[in-house]
Amino acid sequence: MTVGVPGTGIGGMFYLVSALAMPLRQAYRCVRRRPSFAGWRIVAAQTAMAGAILAAIWVTGWLVGIAITASSRLIAPPHLLAGAHPGNVLRTAALVLSAATLAAVLLGVELLRLWVHRGARRAQTAGEAGSRQQIRRVAALVLLALAADGTDTVAAQDTSALARRLARADAAFASGDATTAAREYAAALTVDPENSRATYRLADLTKRHDPLEALRLFRRYVALEPSDPWGYMALGDALAWSGSYGDALRSYDDALRLAPDERDAVIGRARVLARAGRTDAAVAGYRHWLDANPSDAEAWGELGRQRLRQGRERDAARAFERAQAIAPDPTVARRLAVARAAAAAAITPLASGTHDSDGNTTLRLGGTAELGSWGPMRLGLTASRTSIGDGVTSTGRQDLTLGTAWRPGAAWQVQASGGASRLDAVAGRNATILPTGQLRARWRVPGAGPILDLRARRDVLDATPLLAANRVLRTELGATVELPFARVFKLRGIGRSVALSDSAEVNHRTTLAGMVAVPVTPSVEVSAQFHTIRFAHPTTAGYFAPRLVQVAQAGSYLEFETAQGILLVFDVGAGVQRVAEQGAAIGPWGRALRLYSLIVVPLAVGRDLRLEFDGEQSAFSNEVATPGGAQWRYISATMSLRWALD
Repeated sequence: MTVGVPGTGIGGMFYLVSALAMPLRQAYRCVRRRPSFAGWRIVAAQTAMAGAILAAIWVTGWLVGIAITASSRLIAPPHLLAGAHPGNVLRTAALVLSAATLAAVLLGVELLRLWVHRGARRAQTAGEAGSRQQIRRVAALVLLALAADGTDTVAAQDTSALARRLARADAAFASGDATTAAREYAAALTVDPENSRATYRLADLTKRHDPLEALRLFRRYVALEPSDPWGYMALGDALAWSGSYGDALRSYDDALRLAPDERDAVIGRARVLARAGRTDAAVAGYRHWLDANPSDAEAWGELGRQRLRQGRERDAARAFERAQAIAPDPTVARRLAVARAAAAAAITPLASGTHDSDGNTTLRLGGTAELGSWGPMRLGLTASRTSIGDGVTSTGRQDLTLGTAWRPGAAWQVQASGGASRLDAVAGRNATILPTGQLRARWRVPGAGPILDLRARRDVLDATPLLAANRVLRTELGATVELPFARVFKLRGIGRSVALSDSAEVNHRTTLAGMVAVPVTPSVEVSAQFHTIRFAHPTTAGYFAPRLVQVAQAGSYLEFETAQGILLVFDVGAGVQRVAEQGAAIGPWGRALRLYSLIVVPLAVGRDLRLEFDGEQSAFSNEVATPGGAQWRYISATMSLRWALD
């Protein structure tokens, strides 16, 4: 430094170097298209101030040199004036020495930062995210303290104000006063818009009540601290809460590039996958972590939950067992009991009945025996007896079916069954055994992607004694396609082709339907739909076969679970319908109503009572074959009890 010339110490040099470097940094950000929060106006003001300080330092050194020379001539002997410099007292060597001292201090601070961070883990993301900025503030305060020029510069004032704001904000944050902390961190950002610690803390405090602002602040933090993996993790979580799962996963990928073995990064990415509905990928992420860290109880518990979503109950039970063995937890214990009950062998007695406005009734009694799940496979055997009557005539049928369910992953579900139905002898016909079966394959793109549902079945129509007596078989092929549209709507298309055969003829029915659905909440959906049904020709087999049926309905689907674990599902439709009989013009629009409800009541772990109700009022039913009527009404009810043998 130069004695008597303010601003030439290391404190002044620190400010001058920082201010003169601002234009270069701003230009670099503009070229790389990175966000900047200072702006060219602030940069120009700081650069102009630095230039003014340099000019003032030079003028001060020149004036001090003149003053020293003039005073020396008055008081000093002539022989002492030899070699005196009558010009500027500012020396290049002094400036170089100040710069070298500044560089040494900065080097010491960086070495101190490396020592502090060596081997440390960030136990709390919010507390550690701004450590680098905290060290920089300490370095700035040290430099200002070392400066001996006594100049009260603008930089010193800003640093002091920032330190006061951050101190008050940190104190409020530590005491749990989130409102005061957020206000003080926001005030700190007005002093220093690029303060990364205040940016992170403010984003963390606002993420619940203002997620969009928190997302903006997390983006700013990542721009300020591009080498901090925890910033990318926090940004990924904020993006996931906003529903931008693709961007959230890319943010976690950036975090993993910086910290590939960090638990928060690996587990956090798996959680985002789970929230996005990509269950299979989430399972792979948890397993990758647990292969190297088998003592992580929390990860085992989360893996078990994803295994349940996959339909792999036995694997879920194993994961919960590992979690419980490492760290016993009541919540995990309950989930373990549920998973064991779901994977165990079970028996399910059932009773169902139907009634329509023509006086036809059915009563079915039976049950299902399930074997314990084996990997993605499960087997079951169903036997039942059905009584059919119309008040005058009665008959019956017996069914025996072997079924299997196969879930290789969360995206794929395959169900198949095969068996036979024995129809009682009636009206001179002997007892008849007819083969029956069904196959269903459902594939869904992970996340909220398209869905393809394919079905095939062959069964006996038994809504009335006449249908049973005529041995009417239904062979059906169907497909349902669902496509998401504009992230708000779901477009569904339904197509079915049915062959109705008896001893005298084969008729064909085709169904085409289109639907637009809007999810209001995760458990509520409203829709508008239109169905068209056609029969190839009339029939005398006992079912109504009009030339054309058109149905337009508005529907609502609701599914929610109570605090006691009771599951309630309702599918309601209301609209209009019109029918054209064979060889006749289409008739007027009439009322068309439908209702389906499902209630599942858990009586105990592994014991669930299931109640189903189905009703319809219309001129034609597209599910149960029956002669037509002006306003035909139909209702059915089913009760079953699944009892796990665990």
